[in-house]
Amino acid sequence: MRISYRTHPILDKLDKGSLGIMPTAIEDTPFFTHLGEWYTNHWKYHSKEFKCEVNVISKPFVDASVKAEKNLLELWNDFAVNDSADFEVKGCYVIGDMVYMIDYAIKKGKEDNEIAFFIFDKTGLPIAMNIDSSKRQIHQNMWLSKSIGINDAEDIRSLIYREFGRIVLFKMFKTYAEVETKVLPPKSKIRDIACNYKNDTKLELNYLDSKWFTTTLVQSEGFNVRGHFRLQPKKREGEWTKELIWISEFEKTGYMSLARKLNQLTQ
Repeated sequence: MRISYRTHPILDKLDKGSLGIMPTAIEDTPFFTHLGEWYTNHWKYHSKEFKCEVNVISKPFVDASVKAEKNLLELWNDFAVNDSADFEVKGCYVIGDMVYMIDYAIKKGKEDNEIAFFIFDKTGLPIAMNIDSSKRQIHQNMWLSKSIGINDAEDIRSLIYREFGRIVLFKMFKTYAEVETKVLPPKSKIRDIACNYKNDTKLELNYLDSKWFTTTLVQSEGFNVRGHFRLQPKKREGEWTKELIWISEFEKTGYMSLARKLNQLTQ
């Protein structure tokens, strides 16, 4: 796995804090002719928050977080609807050829919540945005590239909220599941058994994997394993919080290579 400014030019723009001259779809020329400066100003306003944490998401991480989606949605609902705690998602998420930038904050007992959400492809081509800030009195300014081929306002809203929700759940999975993270300092190279990881950017990258929750079936015949995620109450630094853990429902005869989390529990 290699990340560089050549493979992901948008990360160079993030590092410099300026979108500069952006590539744009032909279909979006009218929008950027009239509102290009408005778009870039909103991005720049939040760019420091986008830069504070750069995560590279692996496919196994995506698959594992989907299994935990129900529990994570319940917890997010508790934060957002029941006003139970402060909650924020800030940073950049690299997923395949797409790059998501988010500045989202809920403050307990306050109404000045903030949402800034941008989607680019890895070259820096703008795909979507959503700005919604009660603090700055901006109400739900959404935009989706015409190149996507969706024109209905409700469909645009649904797509952007779906992608926004995905990133929020990835952050929650990272926070509450204590997943395995490889920290790649700027201009660094790390080698492990499975892969070589190279970071040719000036940004610190967090590579998120799900080996922590992966159980390998060495011999598939003779047994079946099913399981589920659960939010387990846990006391941390004197305060009660929740940790996402994997619970095995049942096992039949066979040999299993336990996930690292499970190996720790059985030692």
